[in-house]
Amino acid sequence: MAAIVLKLVLIKKYNMEETKRAKVDIDKLRKILAEFKKLALHEKYPQILQWVENYLHDAEHFYNKKDYYSAFGAANYAFGIIDGILIIEGKKHEEV
Repeated sequence: MAAIVLKLVLIKKYNMEETKRAKVDIDKLRKILAEFKKLALHEKYPQILQWVENYLHDAEHFYNKKDYYSAFGAANYAFGIIDGILIIEGKKHEEV
């Protein structure tokens, strides 16, 4: 019985960490997206803006469905797209 309880505690802890990580990365994506818009790069790269907003929508959808692994992946993929543009444009000055 103790083994079952321990297993359930570990599963719950893992799920909480997974949930938190996905939420942190979605918030991180929102922050870099705001920076992208603040720098008016969305005007130069409208297709990038559309892709990133779609990935953000997907990440939020996966998060709400409790598919935290996919939420994490979608958020990080979109973050990488914007991060690359910021680097190309010489606008990446600090970690977002």
